[in-house]
Amino acid sequence: MKSATARLYAPDQWGSLEKFSHFYSNTHDFSKSGKRAVSGAVSHFYKALTLKNLALKLIPNLENDEAELKENGYTNAINSKELSAVVEGVILEFYSSIDCSRKVVTEIYSGYQGIPNSTRKFFKNVASGKIDKRFPEQLIIAVKEATWYEGFRRMRDELTHLETGSCHKDRETGKIRYMHSGFNIDGKALIIDDIFAKIDQTLSEVNQFIGRVFAFLFSKLNDERVLQFCGVFNGRMYTRYVSPHEAVDFHSGVCDAHRWFELGENPTCIFAHDCGAYKNVNKDNSAKAKSSAAD
Repeated sequence: MKSATARLYAPDQWGSLEKFSHFYSNTHDFSKSGKRAVSGAVSHFYKALTLKNLALKLIPNLENDEAELKENGYTNAINSKELSAVVEGVILEFYSSIDCSRKVVTEIYSGYQGIPNSTRKFFKNVASGKIDKRFPEQLIIAVKEATWYEGFRRMRDELTHLETGSCHKDRETGKIRYMHSGFNIDGKALIIDDIFAKIDQTLSEVNQFIGRVFAFLFSKLNDERVLQFCGVFNGRMYTRYVSPHEAVDFHSGVCDAHRWFELGENPTCIFAHDCGAYKNVNKDNSAKAKSSAAD
């Protein structure tokens, strides 16, 4: 039986939200709900991407509804409902990621006036300028440029309480049309001619907003080294210490696991021969030795 092997430390593949989630602990003493908000912002975003991929896989099943209609003169549209439910899940998960991101901001700036524990009121207050003058300009810009938020928020509110909509494939364009008769806009049912184009647009908008927010929050973290998990190699967990500003790639930081894998009875890290973090151990020791000598 093979022992588990998985690389976990990959800052060059992380966005600003993920980087923040890995390095905030030496700067912010978040409450339990604050910590859940950080992890929730990440997990909801990736869950939305997972559901999008699932929705794409369900598209061919719409043909079964068409076949049922031709054969029996009617269809229960089970496949349409399944696809619609997953599509709506994508929208809701993206909103949940925004909601969690706002909660993180609220926890950090809880002492500021006009920063409520409500995503809707937060966007409204920031956009209208009804907030503390000390509130960061970069975050104000991120909110004001999210002009799509109100429409997105309205859709999320309706989908949370309404029954499932329906999806159909346009025979001419091949695009998936989404319709919800319970969601009215100016007296008309909501119809999105290309729901996957809408999802991609929403992904881009949400990603840009979250990226801007956490790029700023990440820039304000204390530049102190935080324990990071390199990965699980041959069934053992390896670690290193890295500061936020030096977290560039797999070679950043200083190896922590060398303290035990250099011992004869333990297996050496599989990356030790070319890992920058392992090489930095000697550099760190040399720097400390020079510092002690100078003292």
